Amino acid sequence: MKSLKLFTFTIVMSQLVLGCKSNAVVEDQNTTSAVNTIWYDTPAKKWTDAFPIGNGKLAAMTFGGTDVAKFQLNEESLWAGVPENPYAEDFREKLTTVQNLILEGKSMEANKFGLANLTAGPASFRSYEPLGDLLIDFDNKSEVSNYKRALDMSTGLSTVTYDINGSTITQEAFISAIDNVLCIRISSTGKDKLNFSIALQRPKDVTISALPNGSIHMDGQIVDIEAPEARDENAGGSGKGGAHMRFAARLNTTVNGGTITAENEKLKVSNANEVVLKYTAATDYNLELLNFDRSIDPVAKAEKVLEAASTKSWNDIKGAHTQEHAAMFNRVSLEMGDPTLDSLSLDVRLKNYKNGTVDSGLEAHLFQFGRYLLMGSSRANSVLPANLQGKWSERMWAPWEADYHLNVNLQMNYWAADVANVSETMDPLITWFKKIVDVSKPYAKEMYGSNGWFSHHASNPFGRVTPSASTLSSQFNNGVLDPLPGAWMVMSLWDHYEYTQDEVFLKEELYPMLSGASEFILDVLVKDKDGVLHFLPSSSPENQYLDPSTNEMLRITSTSTYHLSIIKAVFGATQEAGSIINTNDDIQKRIVEAQKALPDFPISEKNGRMMEWRQDLKEKEPGHRHLSHMLGLHPFSIITEETPELYEAVRTSLAWREENGQGGMGWAYAHGLLMHARLLEGEKAHKNLVTLLSKGRKNSLMNTIGPFQIDGNLGATAGVSEMLLQSHLKDENGNFILHLLPAIPEQWSEGKVTGLHARGDFELDMDWSKDNLIVTISSEKGGSCKVRALGSTKDVVLKAGEQRELIF
Repeated sequence: MKSLKLFTFTIVMSQLVLGCKSNAVVEDQNTTSAVNTIWYDTPAKKWTDAFPIGNGKLAAMTFGGTDVAKFQLNEESLWAGVPENPYAEDFREKLTTVQNLILEGKSMEANKFGLANLTAGPASFRSYEPLGDLLIDFDNKSEVSNYKRALDMSTGLSTVTYDINGSTITQEAFISAIDNVLCIRISSTGKDKLNFSIALQRPKDVTISALPNGSIHMDGQIVDIEAPEARDENAGGSGKGGAHMRFAARLNTTVNGGTITAENEKLKVSNANEVVLKYTAATDYNLELLNFDRSIDPVAKAEKVLEAASTKSWNDIKGAHTQEHAAMFNRVSLEMGDPTLDSLSLDVRLKNYKNGTVDSGLEAHLFQFGRYLLMGSSRANSVLPANLQGKWSERMWAPWEADYHLNVNLQMNYWAADVANVSETMDPLITWFKKIVDVSKPYAKEMYGSNGWFSHHASNPFGRVTPSASTLSSQFNNGVLDPLPGAWMVMSLWDHYEYTQDEVFLKEELYPMLSGASEFILDVLVKDKDGVLHFLPSSSPENQYLDPSTNEMLRITSTSTYHLSIIKAVFGATQEAGSIINTNDDIQKRIVEAQKALPDFPISEKNGRMMEWRQDLKEKEPGHRHLSHMLGLHPFSIITEETPELYEAVRTSLAWREENGQGGMGWAYAHGLLMHARLLEGEKAHKNLVTLLSKGRKNSLMNTIGPFQIDGNLGATAGVSEMLLQSHLKDENGNFILHLLPAIPEQWSEGKVTGLHARGDFELDMDWSKDNLIVTISSEKGGSCKVRALGSTKDVVLKAGEQRELIF
């Protein structure tokens, strides 16, 4: 873990440290630090306007109501369904037929044959589910004044304060990663006492009971019912019905100055000065099995956690939580714009921003909000990585099942992890992904005749690796035609190595995954009569082309630019990793031979654009949301300023995409932001950032361009990071080139950032104005790099633990 730097948060951190010694100072933490605080003067009306809090295992959305205070609850592993990996009978033989038809130029015939013969039900799988709601229903519903609800991202504390009938009500909430509990404290100062009921609710699959000792028990088991008896969001089916995952939630209360009684399924608090609630939840999910496990008792798990937390005071748990959270969050600060705008509520700032107000501080908030969300949904203590919604989901059937989408979305979730200095958020991704690699190996052998491994584009906690989509037709087009998302995903782990320089991780965990991904690709590649290697069937995610021979729209093709980019990137990483750990195994030799026969990246002679397919074909959606044929630029670094023809072809293609609409999803604008940053186009990158903050009926920082997906938020954080720091290039000696402020817009002509993490395991602070840049660079391990900024380059060699100042 990186050492804590105190940057601009010295006062806040002093409070945190002293908070362990003095209850009075702990209470002072309620005065949140404006620099990383967002706030409103009204309760949340919509789910996306509530504040997310989380610890990687538990998640909640806090609404801050004064009549009813609602907490919408999630537990990371609560999923419907069972493990299923269906695939067509005789898949390998039928796949060979499709491959031969494509080589013969019979794409339409190959498509029809594949649709009829290469799919299998159930087409998809079931969804991530919310655990339920915690409702605190106040008896006194008089008009309130001086209302404020705030989220301090640097401490993970959500607070609500308001006055009612001469009394001040204060509500504080957080989810502790140390104790794995949601803690809520409600207090009243003044003549009015606290009178309210407490309830846990869920619409199905539970029994709930309130106990006289001030506890509420929720015990449940997901019962999946197949269509047509129940609605299935996937027309092609989502798997077997039955009594599946078990779960439990436990809540207890401590009352100061009043009483608590049990009434039916609720608790009733009467005449209290202060009430503290502690809540936790558990399931019988077992990551080792990629399945629920009947040997696990979720009731016992939840009760053990809550019993341990019950021995600790509010101040003890809060003090430990804020210290742990702040130590991680405060590694990075970003200061831009006018700090006086922090005096405005978030909804007002967003409205002003949408109307053209310059507010770089709001953009800095978006950057930090992404770091906060990643910390809250993916921690070292998490069982599972962040899904499409992080860990926050309100629907019993989430959009796209809140699954692990591996054709851009899961990758985007983690692009900021290392550069934004929260590298340990990668831990649950790596642990889960190693299981995906292992579970896929027999399927790779049976379906593709390969000793490597693969994963198609949609997966879940039950280890789905075979093609999956809402219908069998979609399963073919999105799944069967794209077996390389797993290979793309492993490149995120390669990036993680480049940042951390952890050679034990490289040798023992990453190289076997890289080698296995390369082996799968090598086994699937087919050589034509001219000696050219083809990956087929192939596609470019979710876009279609007009087949000139039939005038029909198709996806099926040979070696799309998307697949070619993945192949080149994975081969290159496997070779470099092999060189680092000094291996020259058979896979290394096969890669060298295959690289000689791979096609080049295709550039259109008509318009100079990077082509999405091998031929210059008319696409169905010129403004498609996916930027798949430009992956060589980002997230890979195989197309750079050092390959100028390809670099300009991508620039032209990106402009074409944007001229025609850019797809309308938040993550698509985030990826466009990242692409422009790599093209060193600061103003255009900033334009995408503005879109992320202003498009649609925006009233919060949550990515609501389309249904809420966390990837748009996390991609925005990655994009801002790339505008401030890039480190994907190397010099002739293999040293990373740290390019500082490579793509900042004019609006960011002054600013300060601390704690950004560069490849090579360097850490940087920057303080800049229009013509001046002061840099502090440090390295725990030591090493050599080049630092490029403002048109000049400096060679830097650091000893382990050394820190140096550079002035440009």
